[in-house]
This record gives sequence, C-alpha cells and structure tokens, in this order.
Amino acid sequence: MSYDEIIIISIAVIGSSVIKNGVGVGAGIFLLPLLALVLPPKLALGLGAPAMLISDIVGVKNYWGAWDRKELKLLLPSAAVGVLFGCFLIKVMPDSVFKQCVGIFALLFSSLHIFKMIKARYFDLREVNRQSGKKPDQVGVTTMLFGFLGGVASTVAHAGGLILSVYLIQKRVSSRVFVGTMVLFLGINNVLKVIAYWNIGIITGDTLLLIGALSPAIIIGGLAGNELNKRIPQDLFRLIVLALIFCIGMRIQLTV
Repeated sequence: MSYDEIIIISIAVIGSSVIKNGVGVGAGIFLLPLLALVLPPKLALGLGAPAMLISDIVGVKNYWGAWDRKELKLLLPSAAVGVLFGCFLIKVMPDSVFKQCVGIFALLFSSLHIFKMIKARYFDLREVNRQSGKKPDQVGVTTMLFGFLGGVASTVAHAGGLILSVYLIQKRVSSRVFVGTMVLFLGINNVLKVIAYWNIGIITGDTLLLIGALSPAIIIGGLAGNELNKRIPQDLFRLIVLALIFCIGMRIQLTV
C-alpha cells in the first residue's frame, strides 16, 4: 500500500471508532465510503467488520452494564437471522438498491422527529409528554423487526447502527444507555459478520493483519469517543443523533 492509502484507511477506522463510542450512530456509514476510496467495494466491506469489532470491544468496556437487556433479548436473535439474509443479498442483489431504501427511510424518520422536537420546544410542550407516555410494544414484533433489519443493513452496508438508532431514539433512553445498547448489539453483529464474511471470501488473513496493526489507534479513538459522550447534554445528544441520521440518509442518496 502507498502512504496515502494507509493514511486514508487509518482516518477511516479511527474516526469510526470515535463516532461509535461517542454517539453510537454513523460509524459504518463514515467508514465504508472512505475505505472504498482506496479499496474495492467488497474488500472495503470486509475490512470494516473487524475494524468496527475492535471499537465495539472498547465500547463494551466503556459502557459495561449500560445497555437495555430487555430490548437486546428481542433484538439479537432476529439480528442474527438478518446477518445470514444479508450475506445472501450480497451475492444476489445490488447493494445500491438496499442502500437507497435505507437512505429514504432515514431521511423521512429524522425529518419527522426533528420537526416534532422543534414543535415541542417552541410550540407545544405537551408533545414530549405524549411521546413519553406511549405504551410499550406488548408482543415485541416491532423490536424483532428492527433487529432483523439492523442485521441485514449491518451486513450489506455497515448501516445497522442507523436502523437501531431509529428504534432506540423513540425510546427516549439516556445517552449512555443508547450508546451502550448500540455498541453491544453491533458488537455481536460484527462477530457474526466476521465469520460470515470469511466464509464468503471477503475477509482474508491479510485483512486481519492490517486491522491488527491499526488496533492501537482504533482503541484510542474509542476512548476519545467515550469521553465525548460524557460531555454532551441529553437534549443536544438527541438532536445530534437525529441530525446524523438525516445526513447519513442524504449521503446514501447522493452516493447510490
């Protein structure tokens, strides 16, 4: 590799680690386009999984116990099915089609909720109370659906965090629980993805060696992201997540 290629890959993996441990959403969408600048698309996809797995390990340590166990029990089994289905899609379906659907969904969701936040803040404060008083999903079907879609999106485009953030942001959990749940969910997904990618040939021994060499920088990025999370006020955190979802959705639409 040239020095320029090494620099771009380093920026990609370090930046994604900061984002994942800081706000939870957007790490994969940040990582994949940068890697694709210097690597073939499928190799970039394969390289992203072990890179993000290392940042997930740091994140699990940073947010130990801060996740929502009840939600994860419903999300993870369906996400595992989603990973398998995502590997099937990689072989038979252009990823641009799925990416476009994810992008449209992100734009619509984030626009609606940003509008609701502005309305609640400046026009109707009762909106917050109505949202917080919503009944929980009794049968967990919605939760399992988001888990499945998160697994598929994570496998096809490293966009599982985007799908899960759409689900968690509606729960109005704290920033620590938000990122903690996100990190553990994506960490387990990335373990499954590394195994699946190896089996379909888009991860090689050289890929793992490269990520191993970059792992100290990824760990430092994860620690920096954790400190960032501690300093962001809750309302600002929610707005940042929604803005990131919107920007990611727009980015997907422009690059498909």
